[in-house]
Amino acid sequence: MNYLNKEQFDLGAECQADAAVSTAVLARKAKQIEQQIGELSSAEDEQRTLLGHELASIQIELEQGQLAWSNAMPAFKLNIAKQRWEQAVVACDTLFRCNQTDSLVALGHALWLSITFPVEPTLTISQLQHVIAETPEDSDGAAVAAAMAAYVVDLRGSENANDDAALAVGQMLNDVARRHSNVHNQDEFDRWFSKLELDQPSKLLVRMRNIIDVLVQDQWWIDRDELQSNIPEVG
Repeated sequence: MNYLNKEQFDLGAECQADAAVSTAVLARKAKQIEQQIGELSSAEDEQRTLLGHELASIQIELEQGQLAWSNAMPAFKLNIAKQRWEQAVVACDTLFRCNQTDSLVALGHALWLSITFPVEPTLTISQLQHVIAETPEDSDGAAVAAAMAAYVVDLRGSENANDDAALAVGQMLNDVARRHSNVHNQDEFDRWFSKLELDQPSKLLVRMRNIIDVLVQDQWWIDRDELQSNIPEVG
């Protein structure tokens, strides 16, 4: 592949123009949602909160993280109160993407909720992927997150319903093993997986809990014991 001298080719002009158009479209959409919120009555608090979360996602794209945070947090609180666990995780994901001081705290909440409650596995995987992206390449934390993703898919899978999720997790594990310990074949992978004790669910869960504790740093926004009491008993 030949190196392209930036003095010979201007590849950015069209992209910059497209970005300006995209920003303008997002700004108009944000304005429309703000108008919808302004037209709601005082009795329509839930609709206002849900629209606020939609607005937050746009504000993140507009690099308005602080505003986005203030609009996404009410959605998190509402969904927790309504025991809508998947929506609460999505709200946490939005808060994480706001890139604010407590965004890692939000990620810790998203992880706890998406592992504790039987939400859609792909939602849990996406939160664990954040951990992998945030940790150094040689960190065991990334390996724990990838193994946890595999455990969740296996636990919540039903016949062929999660084939795509299983493939995604397999690729995730391979990538993490490669970057962590230069693993390139099945035998090396098996030894790596066993050496890190990723094949022991009880130890894996404890290590995942420790990662969450590091992220949250005792800044819990929820009563975990109370929420866990809402988990239906199986059998």
